[in-house]
Amino acid sequence: QFTVQDEPKHKYYTVGGEDSDYSPRISLPGRRLLGLGRYWHFITVTGFVSCWIIYFVLLLATGQWRRYVPTSWDTFTQAGHDMLAYLAFTMPQPVDGMVFNALQQLSYGFVMLVLTPLVILTGASQSPAIANHFSRMTRALGGRQVIRSIHFFCLVGYVAFFVIHVPLVFLHGYLHETSKMVLGHSNNPVLGGVIFSIGLILVIVLHVVATRWTLADGRAVERLHNIIVRPWSNLLYKLPARMHYDRSNITGKDVGLVNTTQNFRGSGRPPETEEYLALMANCYEDDYVLEIGGYVERPMTLTIAELRELAAGHSQTTLHHCVQGFTSIGRWRGIPVSALLELVGPLPGATDVVYTSFQNMGRDDVLYEGGTYYESTPMVEARMPQTLIAFELNDEGEIPAKNGAPVRLRLETSTGFRSLKWLERIEVVNRYDIILEGRGGYFEDTDFYDRNQLI
Repeated sequence: QFTVQDEPKHKYYTVGGEDSDYSPRISLPGRRLLGLGRYWHFITVTGFVSCWIIYFVLLLATGQWRRYVPTSWDTFTQAGHDMLAYLAFTMPQPVDGMVFNALQQLSYGFVMLVLTPLVILTGASQSPAIANHFSRMTRALGGRQVIRSIHFFCLVGYVAFFVIHVPLVFLHGYLHETSKMVLGHSNNPVLGGVIFSIGLILVIVLHVVATRWTLADGRAVERLHNIIVRPWSNLLYKLPARMHYDRSNITGKDVGLVNTTQNFRGSGRPPETEEYLALMANCYEDDYVLEIGGYVERPMTLTIAELRELAAGHSQTTLHHCVQGFTSIGRWRGIPVSALLELVGPLPGATDVVYTSFQNMGRDDVLYEGGTYYESTPMVEARMPQTLIAFELNDEGEIPAKNGAPVRLRLETSTGFRSLKWLERIEVVNRYDIILEGRGGYFEDTDFYDRNQLI
């Protein structure tokens, strides 16, 4: 974790307390609002990946890939000589038949054919839906935290390339080099340089406009995101989670913890109502009742003992993906939501499942606005095999309060905040967009997060 922040020392603290307000001079629009930053990230990623795919196909179709792929080991030797020439403040000669020298050839080839595919792969591998469906790929790459580090160092690689490349453009002649970029030749350097400069200025202006627009009207950015990103991100619903880690992988086992739930990181503050505190004092078992109702044939209530009986020993050992980056592996005992839906029988037309927590954000967590914490899932996500109502963590008889006792939701295809803790009731509905602000969850309503958190 690359941070200068100190970890809070008090027992419970919210992940939201770790937010940082980065200047738009070095970051995407949104400032401290991570949800807005995610919107812009995925909007720009859609364009970035599309451009690279088109460029790569054209490289193959036209044979231009040969410009980037060395045909002799001598290219590497010559690149070393070119590096020494630059360090001596002299200009290396181009490779025969090309417009750039050997060092440039290797640098451009690395950025286009190695660095870019790697950043796309490691970016996609951070999607909870992709990571938990293709779990072998995730492990082969070293796990989520290694993948995040590789993705970060890819960014460092891009920055290093630009820091070196831009001065070299001026060293070789700004108009001459930018004309080759824009027109494919240097016969009209002034025209090429002017076009390139206008494009560069437009990028800066667009960033300024996008930042101001985002802070003034975040919901408009949300609508733009839904138009551009939702068509492909919704395809990830076709990738149900199917990971299952060995018990030896549980967070804390590697450092010899006996009570491994102590090392499964919590986020958010437990409810502070008299009702919840009374449930906690009585160890939940005899007093807690989960209500399941709404648009169903057979509404019912279930105690923890009844949930245990229905679960029949079902468990899953899975990786928790926090939207802010941390991960934990835990073994959850519980009953799949699909099994509960079979018991209650959703009526024709039922489309979504709404989960309500005992937690009230303004009352229990002063960092946030007031309001009951709730979450919702489309029926396809609710019926996924690893969408679980959990009542036990790491074979220790219960879930600790910090992790959502007595019962919580587990959505293994989504980022962590949607795995609602301190579950009070479940309701099947035929419309989620008429509940509170209509966006399907507390953070979706108040903090510009997308309901589709599969990426």
